[in-house]
This record gives sequence, C-alpha cells and structure tokens, in this order.
Amino acid sequence: MATSTSFSGEGTEIIVAASQSKLRVKFEAIELRVISGADAGLEISLGLPTVRIGTAPDNDVVLTDRAVSRRHAEIRMTPNGLLLRDLESTNGTFINNVRVTEAYIPDQAECRFGYSQLLIRQHTEERKVAVPRQDHLGELVGASERMRELYGLIRAVASTPTTVHLHGESGAGKELVARTLHAFSGRPGPLVVFDASVTDPEMVRNDLFGHIKGAFTGATGSREGAFRQAHTGTLFIDEIGELPLDLQPRLLRVLETREVTPIGSDKSTRVDVRVITATHRDLEAMVRAGTFRTDLYYRLSVVPIEVPALREIQEDIPLIAQQLCERLRLNHRISPAAMATLQNYSWPGNVRELRNVLERAAVLCGDRDIQPEDLRLSREVRPLVHEPISVPAASARPTAPAEPISTPRSTTAADARTHLKDMERQMILDALARNQYNKAAVARDLGIPLSTLKRRIKEYRIGDEE
Repeated sequence: MATSTSFSGEGTEIIVAASQSKLRVKFEAIELRVISGADAGLEISLGLPTVRIGTAPDNDVVLTDRAVSRRHAEIRMTPNGLLLRDLESTNGTFINNVRVTEAYIPDQAECRFGYSQLLIRQHTEERKVAVPRQDHLGELVGASERMRELYGLIRAVASTPTTVHLHGESGAGKELVARTLHAFSGRPGPLVVFDASVTDPEMVRNDLFGHIKGAFTGATGSREGAFRQAHTGTLFIDEIGELPLDLQPRLLRVLETREVTPIGSDKSTRVDVRVITATHRDLEAMVRAGTFRTDLYYRLSVVPIEVPALREIQEDIPLIAQQLCERLRLNHRISPAAMATLQNYSWPGNVRELRNVLERAAVLCGDRDIQPEDLRLSREVRPLVHEPISVPAASARPTAPAEPISTPRSTTAADARTHLKDMERQMILDALARNQYNKAAVARDLGIPLSTLKRRIKEYRIGDEE
C-alpha cells in the first residue's frame, strides 16, 4: 500500500507518494556464441529483430572466416522462434549439418557458416524498473507515482534499440514522451515525426519510404522519405492505427530487414533507425477485426508504454500548468480557486485542452489574476475522491492569509520547484483549516507522517510551532 514520504532532489524537498514498484520490462535479444572457427570465443547479444551475419563490415555480426560470404545469413525474431535464412551464400547455411534455405533454429542446435560453428538462441531478460524520485524528466513534468513510473520506463528502454509503442488518449502527450525517449537514447541522428493519419495512402507511402526521380508523373526529383531522414536517429510514427492495411507489410519488412526501398527503385538502402509508434486506438481489437496485421503488431509492441490521461494525474496539474504558461509566455497569476477548478476538471482533451484553456484564460482575465470564470470550462466538473487542493475554507484561527499562486516569468526548473512548494504550503493551510488545526488529523488527511507535517509547518512558518 502506498504511503507518503519526503525526498530531496536538486536542493528541495517535495512530498510525494512512495510505493514498492512492481514494474517490469522485458528485453528480447539474439545471443550468438562462436564455438569453433576463426572467431572461436566470440559472444554477442543483440536486441535487434533481425541480425545479419557475414564478413562485410556493415553486418551486425562480422566474421573473419574466409569461407563465409560477405552477406551470408540473417536471423529473425518471430512469434514462433528464431528464423534462420540463407542470403544466397556461396558455401551454404547449415543447422545440425543439414543445409537450409530457411528454417527455425531448434533448441541447442548448432549452426554452421563456412567453417564456423555457432550456438544461437533467443534470450528474454526481465528487469525491474527503478522508479526515480524526481518531478521532471526532460520536458516531462509531474511528481505523481504514475509519472515517476513513466520516467523509470523511459530511462530503462531509451538507450536500447528496442521498438516502443505508446498508447494513450489524444492530447495526452505521446509525442512529448517520444521526444524524451529520443533525448535520452544517445542516438546521434535526428528525431523525425511522421503522421500516419494522412488520408491519401500514396502520400503516406511516398512520405514514409521516399521515391527516386521519375518514379511517377511529377517526380522531378528524389525524396528521401522519413526512414532515411531518421538514419542513426529515431522515427516516431504517430497514429500507427491509421496506417492503410496494404502498406503494413511494407512497414513490417523495413522493421525486420532495416532496409528501405524508395518508390521506383529496385535498390534497397540500409537504415539505422529506432522506431517509436503511438496510437489512441486499441490495436489488439483491430488485430481481431482484421484491420491491423498480427505480425506487425507483434513487432511494434516489444515494449508497450501507457501514457496516462491528465485526469489520472490531477496532483501534477499545477506543475504542468506552470510549464505550459512558461512555454506560452503567459505572465499571469493563477488564483488558488482557479487551480482547484483545473484539478477537479475531467480533461477529456488532456494536456492539449489544458493548453488551450490557459491561453484563453490569459486573454479573458486582462491584467488581473486568472479566476475560475476565466477558464470557461464548458463540460461538467468531475468531483474527486481525494481533492489535491481546495478553495481556502473559513477559519476561526487564521495564521496566514491565503496567498495566490503565481505563474513566474522565469522558465527555470528552480522556479518550477518554488511553484510546487507554494502549492504545497497552500494545501497544508487548507487542511489545517478543515481539521481545526489538529495536526494529527491533518497528517491523516494529507496521508503523510506527522513528523513530516511538523517539519513542513516549521519550514513554511505556518502558525506557532510547539
């Protein structure tokens, strides 16, 4: 059961929910060990869907055996196991001394390329995800448990070549998660964003795979396409659920072979691209309905990540709202009542809707503080079971006036943390008023240890500390 605790981070203490994380992430890899031949003793583990073997330097596994062809064979992860395919090698590919063109590798089987004997197996490793104690990661902000779990998943998979699929409601920030994954990946190439929801299938094909000059009427020049643009970087394919069914096999081939063939060309180009996909649709249901390929779904969902809706992280709304105000350069104060309204709204449009609401409120309020009426929230406010912040209640013993929470002009992380502490102070003031200044009752109300509450009261100079 989750309990609250305090932690230190970058010079400030913040009250956050602490829990024993049960998050796990699976990493699948192809492991190879050369047991005889010129490269005996070589051991390699690669987290790639397809591994190519040969003597050419652009192979994933480079052997020095002269009887091995430049591009000898490839091994592909499939739902049914490892599939070994000969690439028209000179001396052939063998499993347990039987020459094969294409075959699944049995357990404990020996594979031979030239004079080299290899043991090849698919290894699945499950790792516990460490949940960091921080209120931001890259451009993502939030100190809730859901957000910190998201940070942990990002850090766990960012540096791997593993394909990641993001699922979440529209406007929840899937592209921002993709940008954070790329930022922490260490990949030198760019992040390329591709929207698969374009209605014209030919345009999707052209923009994704590119074309050569003269490929079709009007092709007066060549076009790289998103895959080649993202070489050595990351390709984020948004709304993958909208990808036309007839283009899905072509995408699957690129993912498995890491080669792209432009429209009008018969030559493939090798690409080094990490792929991240996203959708708000239920891909499993689409697979059952026959509108999304099973094999493509398997390839995309190596590591699935759920991006939380804004209503699931109400406690993070003050931080998120402040970040949006800073990005939009809105130099307006948000009153406690307005912030409470923001936290108690259901946000069907998620962060995208919050951004629009704040922009509109800044225009409507003029030079005064943003008030609830400036928000113009048209839908019904959803009541919360645990209200993160409330409008100050009347008190018989007020010790400090309720102070409005301002959106600072500065865009520094330090100011963001200061804003969070202001919100925390106001939360404690409200809880004290609700509980007639009974500290034990306040601690139970906030779900924090009494010692932590006393420390905060002293830190924020609220009333007379005994």
